[in-house]
Amino acid sequence: MRALVAIDSFKNSMTSIQANQIVADQLAAHGISADQIAIADGGEGTVAAFLANQAGGELVSVATVDIVQHPITASYGYFADQQLAVIEVAAASGIQFVTDRLTPSQTNTYGTGLLIKDAIQRGARQIVVGLGGSGTVDGGAGILRALGYQFFDADDHELMMVGADLGQVARVETGQVLPALATVQFVNASDVTNPLTGAQGAAAIFGPQKGLSQAAIGSYDAAMQHFMQVSTGQVSDHLGDGAAGGIGFALRYFLGAPVQSGFKLVAKLSGLADRIQAVDWVISGEGQVDDQSFMGKVPIQISELAQAADKPCYLLVGNQQGANQAFAEHGVTAVLPIVDHVSTLAEAMTQGSANLAKMADRLARIVTAVSRH
Repeated sequence: MRALVAIDSFKNSMTSIQANQIVADQLAAHGISADQIAIADGGEGTVAAFLANQAGGELVSVATVDIVQHPITASYGYFADQQLAVIEVAAASGIQFVTDRLTPSQTNTYGTGLLIKDAIQRGARQIVVGLGGSGTVDGGAGILRALGYQFFDADDHELMMVGADLGQVARVETGQVLPALATVQFVNASDVTNPLTGAQGAAAIFGPQKGLSQAAIGSYDAAMQHFMQVSTGQVSDHLGDGAAGGIGFALRYFLGAPVQSGFKLVAKLSGLADRIQAVDWVISGEGQVDDQSFMGKVPIQISELAQAADKPCYLLVGNQQGANQAFAEHGVTAVLPIVDHVSTLAEAMTQGSANLAKMADRLARIVTAVSRH
């Protein structure tokens, strides 16, 4: 008997790789072999998933800066034989760098740009940029500055392109742009479809979680519209431009990057659909599943692939909300919450590994017992 284990991360408790191994170990104790696939959706864990699912990669550490230009070291994945780099925005420009004293007007993505620059100088000609977990709303201008784009105000002063500078841009100069940039193919790894501006734009939807007050959203959005107008000659509602505080816009317009689902990139790289065909049953899961999961969350996309292959699929989760029947319609054989006793959220996260192991053991016992009859 053989299972495929492809569990998304349990946020603040277990990574995808850790969760997969915990389950695989329990299955092995019952004579069940497990094929493991590390899962990510373009956010944190995307680099680890690429490195785990494909041979020939290395983790490259680089001196860069965070969202307020403090020196840090951040890493990205590099596959020399493919000239492929995989970079998470969260590594240098993530929400973990946001503090109560910061607002998006003070921050930018320059540090992520330095990672991209390093990858290009290393030889990368394909760069996947995972947009999840960003801590900025700078329209991606910081990235562009690191790559040689220059932004000037009406008085001909060059701007640092923190958020406060968006409304001051009078012209964009490209004379100092990294020459090799023209030879690089970029891909936006993101499932976000928000436009750059407006009621569903970067400032309105993502600004508050990064320190933007409700009172400031209107003026910030107007500044973002100004930045887009100066950069492109128009204000558009192109889907995906608002991803990661507007990085989607910068990568699409300036660098020609199409938007692709982060999960679908990982699934294609790992041969997920074919590997589901080769096993008897599938295990996925994450911290919580609910009605929002049917809008493209990773475990449901996996259960739908299992359904298409006529394979049972079990979701091991921290918490379930929503009706069992709704999950069944999307190919889920059963949702199995791993918490088996009353506990706080903090306790559940601390005990996540042990709880997951116990539930995987229970599931293995049930499946092996059923298979004998």
